[in-house]
Amino acid sequence: MSALAYPPPPGSSEHPDSRSIRGRLQDPFDGYFRRRDGWTPEPGGLLDVPAAHRWFGAMAWTSRAGLYSYQQAFTRVDATHVGLEGRRLLMLSSYDYLALRGHPEIDAAAIDAVRRHGTGTGGVRLLTGTCSLHRELEAALAGLKGVDAALALGSGYAANVGVIGALFGPRDLVLADQSVHRSILEGCRVAGVPVRTFHHNDVAALRGLLEDTRATPRRLIAVDGLYSMDGDVCPLPGIVALKNEHGAFLLVDEAHAVGVLGATGRGVNEHFGLPGSSVDLWTGSLSKAIPASGGYIAGSRELVMYLQHGTAPFMFSAALAPASAAAARTAIAVMLRSPERIARQVRAGARLREGLARRGWNTGTSSNALVPVIVEDDAVAYALARRLLDEGVFASAIVAPAVPLRGARLRLCVGAAHSDDDIDEALHAFDAARR
Repeated sequence: MSALAYPPPPGSSEHPDSRSIRGRLQDPFDGYFRRRDGWTPEPGGLLDVPAAHRWFGAMAWTSRAGLYSYQQAFTRVDATHVGLEGRRLLMLSSYDYLALRGHPEIDAAAIDAVRRHGTGTGGVRLLTGTCSLHRELEAALAGLKGVDAALALGSGYAANVGVIGALFGPRDLVLADQSVHRSILEGCRVAGVPVRTFHHNDVAALRGLLEDTRATPRRLIAVDGLYSMDGDVCPLPGIVALKNEHGAFLLVDEAHAVGVLGATGRGVNEHFGLPGSSVDLWTGSLSKAIPASGGYIAGSRELVMYLQHGTAPFMFSAALAPASAAAARTAIAVMLRSPERIARQVRAGARLREGLARRGWNTGTSSNALVPVIVEDDAVAYALARRLLDEGVFASAIVAPAVPLRGARLRLCVGAAHSDDDIDEALHAFDAARR
């Protein structure tokens, strides 16, 4: 188990002192850790796994110290603020990049979908679960990415797991950026396909891997368009050139890129001026800048026709709810006709990034609206998130396994609705938290 799951010794400069905490947090464990000195998994029992040992240790000390800020049930207030325990907090970790959540046109589309189609579909997509809204959404997604066809699924996670499992196996090879989303690696595990990773965003390292693996006929390069923990963009032109040179396939996960990159939010290909057809497999989420739920795979017509019969989430998992399909379809239309939202988001991201950098915070290689504040140590991340909350700003602490050990950080997300005053308020909160 990781020592980073436990607090530093009292009296050290990093030890979180709960006496300085103001305000209240909800306890999602209903007092479990206040009633017990501690709990460890029984040897050989169901929870006797390394992750359970680590997380129960982390849950125990953060709960007792008043630092556990996950799983808080917010009261929605507006596009930039949430309510928590009677306080109005500036939200700085929401994926609502374009401030489309609560947009009246999108809400109306979801409500109308429920009236016409109900709350569920009564089946999986292959059998009885397809409705007209799914087809409309898939046409919108194909147009968004500039390809022939798309397939809407229950989540972006399911999209990555499903498409890799449907297309690749033990005789193939995946060459993955070391920072790709976990769902891509999970898809490789399910498929039994070997994985080799290359240094993050390092085109030269990828070239070396491609040259070393020429004997493997079918190779898939897997990257994210925008990396969710670092806020940096994949070097897509160089990767596409290598894919073509070496006869490999390319999967790009656009979960965070759509709505953030490109003049109209179409993603990393628009950001670099590349056609959608330059990538074999696009995947993504409908729960980030697109304020719904679900995920998608986009590519050639033949690819989608096969996946309708060959990918497990389409064949064996519930269809996307009609309200989500309608909300996503309408949100894409709103986004494409609202480039000013992208521009506002870009300005807000730059103001926050530059302000934090001037104050000496490490924002890594971020270049957009997703800004990490890298503090390395888990305890420092938990404490900093709690200090910010005391100052009226909610920001999420991110620790392993979502990031590498010694890579703990806060992940900040700014959106089109964040004003200059909001950003300045956040920067003042960081000043106060440091003091």
